[in-house]
Amino acid sequence: MKKIKRYAGSLLVAVMIILMLSGCKNQRLEEKNTDISGENVIITETGEVLTKEQPENDDQPEETPTPEPTLEPTPEAAEIGELGELPPPEVVPEVEISEPEQEQIITEEDQTQPSGKELQIVFLGDSIFDNNRDGTGIPYLTAEQCNADFYNLAIAGTCASIEMDEQYENERWTSRSLVGIVKAMTGEITTGVFEGTRAKELLDNPDIDFSKTDYFVIEYGLNDFFKATPLANEDNEFDFRTYVGALRYAVSNLGSYADDATIILCCPNYAQFFDGNRFIGDGNTLNTGYGTLFDYKGLCQYVANENQLEYLDAYLDLGINGYTAEELLEDGVHLTMKGRQKYADALAHMILTIEETKNN
Repeated sequence: MKKIKRYAGSLLVAVMIILMLSGCKNQRLEEKNTDISGENVIITETGEVLTKEQPENDDQPEETPTPEPTLEPTPEAAEIGELGELPPPEVVPEVEISEPEQEQIITEEDQTQPSGKELQIVFLGDSIFDNNRDGTGIPYLTAEQCNADFYNLAIAGTCASIEMDEQYENERWTSRSLVGIVKAMTGEITTGVFEGTRAKELLDNPDIDFSKTDYFVIEYGLNDFFKATPLANEDNEFDFRTYVGALRYAVSNLGSYADDATIILCCPNYAQFFDGNRFIGDGNTLNTGYGTLFDYKGLCQYVANENQLEYLDAYLDLGINGYTAEELLEDGVHLTMKGRQKYADALAHMILTIEETKNN
């Protein structure tokens, strides 16, 4: 009987020791698990910690994926005059950036009078179209290939949208934006706001009938990006204080004004940005408040698609990128002669292809 008691006592002590060791082991494992993080660690169901095998060449940099555009859903329709609240910018850049200035050169190649050619092309845009009115600019090079009369209404430094401090009532209008150009063309506002520009001279010319236009080529977005223009207003799809709203307003009104015209939307081209001589980002990475330049490009394409318009992807299809920027961009933004020729070639090819389809 005493033997049985001794065995029972020994067995009880052994069980207690085993339980204590097991508890310590589990505590150490839990502490170890809480210190482990990252994708290279696997903890099995039994608590065993395994390390994933690493690739043999750890020095190879990861491939940077091409950014996808941020597309806004189509906002519900609202009255144009009802301008609601716009969201504040999400990012404020540490440095202020603006469009590099270039001297404008105008020669007789910049057309101001009809010459009776079969096609009429009207260009609306910023400095990408406005600069180089000397026979080396995109509008002239495009029209030459298409054998067309062309009128260049682009104004350097302008946005598609009206800026927050500009008046938007027709009687008090102060904006030289795309919306302003369209309003002046259709007679909603006077042309006084465009004083000192080639656009005013053309808009005031009684010999030019813009309603007979065959192609409207619209190129905006760089200055909307520079000035941190909101992308869209979910309460008003035609809010022309936003990039999307301004594009929608313009293409809708131009389509009504010139029934037979084909509208070509051109998104902003790839660009690089500098603070003095210091590179601070490019169209894929720098966010001025509401998105990158690539986001503005994506929304331009979105508007073209929803309105079934022709679309030229100047950001991706001209071959301008980080490797070719020095060759195709003069200052990170504006195009060199070679870059402008590539742009004009792409536009002319699109227009001539459309004309060939019409004729067949």
